[in-house]
Amino acid sequence: MTETCSHIIGRAKEKASRTNGSVLYFFCSSATKARRSTVLIHTLFHQVVCSTDGKANSIAAAFLSALVDGHFQRSQGQDFREDDPLDKTVQTILSVPDDELLQALAGAIKESGIQELSIIVDGLQENIVCLLLELIREATPKSEVLLTTQHPFGEIPHRVTYIEYDKERKGLHVRYSPV
Repeated sequence: MTETCSHIIGRAKEKASRTNGSVLYFFCSSATKARRSTVLIHTLFHQVVCSTDGKANSIAAAFLSALVDGHFQRSQGQDFREDDPLDKTVQTILSVPDDELLQALAGAIKESGIQELSIIVDGLQENIVCLLLELIREATPKSEVLLTTQHPFGEIPHRVTYIEYDKERKGLHVRYSPV
């Protein structure tokens, strides 16, 4: 399945180069389960920053601004002290719940000005997908999404292509014979 996703990513990149679009992708096998959603969001953010010419600073500023705003709303600024080292402050800002990271990612995508977006995520096991897609579609209404997974999702979001590994071999695909 990973090879198929790699092929699809290549084709999506060809299309994106003709249409001024962008392709974001993530292979979940590259991240530990405990941090998978955080690594997913940070990886997609990095790809957004790298896909735009000359806007990296404003995109990063939009992302960090959203995280700082969310942190101050959650803690009323009590976690920050003037004498804290910079790396501790940055780590505190980046250690936010997934929903705040996703909102910051959506803000970064909106700031980037991406008009068309393809997202390919291989092997996702969490149901973070619904919120991710909702926020990204608000930022970029013209988006295509492909998800592949070994574990079935309860409800697949609208306008998402979804492939479940080995579904037919597991016997989950039922065929009915005419009577």
